Amino acid sequence: MMSARPPPRTNVAYELPSTVKSLNDGWLSTCQTATTASGLFAVVEVVLLTFIKDPVHFTHPHTRAARQALLTFSYCALFFSSSATISSLVLTDEFGEIPVRASRKADPIKQGLFDSSTASLLEVYGARRSWRWVMWHWLFSLIAAIACLVTQILIYVWIEETLSVQITVSCVAGFGVLPLLHFLPIIISPSSSRRSSVVRSSFIVATTSPQMTQTVGPMNVV
Repeated sequence: MMSARPPPRTNVAYELPSTVKSLNDGWLSTCQTATTASGLFAVVEVVLLTFIKDPVHFTHPHTRAARQALLTFSYCALFFSSSATISSLVLTDEFGEIPVRASRKADPIKQGLFDSSTASLLEVYGARRSWRWVMWHWLFSLIAAIACLVTQILIYVWIEETLSVQITVSCVAGFGVLPLLHFLPIIISPSSSRRSSVVRSSFIVATTSPQMTQTVGPMNVV
């Protein structure tokens, strides 16, 4: 009969290197905020779905196709919001475990230098490789939920409101989603983002003193 494996030995006094801690804290904060935001999106979608299902709120004649499109985007936004909430909860748990996992093994970086992506840096200190596809799942779900929410509002406006309101709201909606273009270089050309991330990692890990450590943003990890 095989003997049970001894429990891992944890160094309770261990602290992550300042750069790794900054990176991990940045992701943890982002995921916690995303959990709250996507949860609120889901609540908003439930309210909007109840609103849309009531024919009293439609006073102007409209095609059946427009009503079906409105319902479709409402259901999609609800599920994407719920999906983003689940993914961000998983990521929050993953990053919360990194300090404990790192304390159970020897520090793998002896020289203070690490020539690879920041995603690999987190994995060296305990993050599981599966966190990458969960991150992409979360990012896609969050962006899709926002896109569906904006689209369903625009559909309703174009069904019910006057032309001046339609044009104004469409322009405001376009302006409101402009920050989402920030993610296009990461999604379209991940290889170039990965190369620039390697350069940043080599510099940041080398500057290990508290005065020189820089805060690393979460979206530099790809």
